Amino acid sequence: MARTALFELFRQTTRVALASERVGAPSREATQVMRVDRRSVLKGLAAVGAGLAAMPARALETEAKPPPSSSVRVGIVGAGMAGLACAYDLKRAGILATVHEANERPGGRVFSLGGTFSGPVSFPGQVVERGAEFIDTGHKTMLGYAQEFKLAKEDLTRVPGEVFYYFGGQRHAESVVVDEYRAFVAAMRPDLQALSGAPTADTHTLVDRQYDAMDLVTYLETRGAGPVVKAAIIAAYESEYGLPASQQSCLNFLFFIRANRRSRFEPFGSSDERYHLVGGNQQIPRELAARLPGQLRYGERLEAVRKTASGALELTLRRGSTAITATYDAVVLAVPFTVLRGVRLDASLALPAWKTLAIQQLGYGTNAKMMVGYKGPVWAERGCNGTTYSDLADHQCTWETNPHSATSESAVLTDYSSGPRGASLDPNNVAREAERFVAGMERVVPGTAASVKRGAGGRILAHLEHWPSNPNTLGSYTAYRPGQFTTICGNEGKPVGNLHFAGEHANSFYWWQGFMEGAALSGKDTAAAILQAAKVATL
Repeated sequence: MARTALFELFRQTTRVALASERVGAPSREATQVMRVDRRSVLKGLAAVGAGLAAMPARALETEAKPPPSSSVRVGIVGAGMAGLACAYDLKRAGILATVHEANERPGGRVFSLGGTFSGPVSFPGQVVERGAEFIDTGHKTMLGYAQEFKLAKEDLTRVPGEVFYYFGGQRHAESVVVDEYRAFVAAMRPDLQALSGAPTADTHTLVDRQYDAMDLVTYLETRGAGPVVKAAIIAAYESEYGLPASQQSCLNFLFFIRANRRSRFEPFGSSDERYHLVGGNQQIPRELAARLPGQLRYGERLEAVRKTASGALELTLRRGSTAITATYDAVVLAVPFTVLRGVRLDASLALPAWKTLAIQQLGYGTNAKMMVGYKGPVWAERGCNGTTYSDLADHQCTWETNPHSATSESAVLTDYSSGPRGASLDPNNVAREAERFVAGMERVVPGTAASVKRGAGGRILAHLEHWPSNPNTLGSYTAYRPGQFTTICGNEGKPVGNLHFAGEHANSFYWWQGFMEGAALSGKDTAAAILQAAKVATL
């Protein structure tokens, strides 16, 4: 799934802290300056630590060359963004891969509700995202698909109002978070300077390993983070990565602070705008699938993979009660490692220890999304833009879904949960979960509960998408646990002979891991590797 809007707002808050520290401005004044022109405040900001080397930009194809003929047999397991992107590029080069998908639809965690995408509930005039939601301005592949398929996008960032922070039983102004962060910056600087450029399982230092072994809560406590900023960072990172902060490597935090996702030193990135496709993000996988006629086989769940005596790869899949086999020259496993753990990976594959470790141990978040209908954006009347953080039991963070599609009579709020709460929400009892959330939201933004939409029997209009219990995902997206930067990072997407791996997890942490963009890029990279091995000219 895509990252959260509120995490981007925490990014802005952090930028305010460094900006106000640099110019010596009071936090409240610096906060206002950021709201006026958040792009220009940090121009000329000195580097916190050594910058990371810039990676080459990726170019999107504009026109497909006439496809050469090829007899290479390619099987792809998973019709999410990675599998579809891979199959699409292969087809453009003349290879018609077979895509096996356990679901009855394409898209994986890109899953829309509303408009042309029907579902269990309807939010009038709104298309909401059950899974991946945000497309950043740097997501060139996803934006390229939107342009190619002529899909309209909307800017979700220009929403008036404040972010509400509610910790320790009371609301805190953003300037309070900034004040405490300013004091915390000095404690972080030596750590940022001590770390190497971009540690992975293959390349890291002893110092990297020591920091990697430390969880985020321990890091914040040992560096003297103030109570409010500590709560804000924990809330932001638990929402962002989906695991309790005590189960996350502190490098998730330190490398976000140090560099942007394109591995250039630009504290908190040069762009913070996010987009959503007006008709739903699932339009992209639907369009990709439409361009692969006859290649997708739905309702087929992978059970086993083995290598034959000839070196080919044999898949055992199940369609209903029927077991089927398929043999390919190359196979792409474009499913989460959480799902792959339930697949029999035969000893004939000779998977090295580093790959087995990645498959079996890679951390995944337990994020869930519940969309709740309201009688208009009532939070705006209280000065809130719909984005909130808290440490309450039944509320963690929210944002307003598609605010530009809201009316004075209809709006949707997304309740984004993570950690133990995300894992424990019951998709079979949405009414109870929605009531609990609405009560929590009322504490954060008083006066909102009375405006929640209710239907027959007083039931709240809500939909809960529970990714941790979905058998095709068993989690939300990648989240490095302590020690995993220096033991797993970089190994997720490495092929083992003619067995390839794709998905958001297979893209680099230093690029777009965890995003739709990362999934698409991993699929495109895998297609290029297969074409190179087959000596087929790439596009």
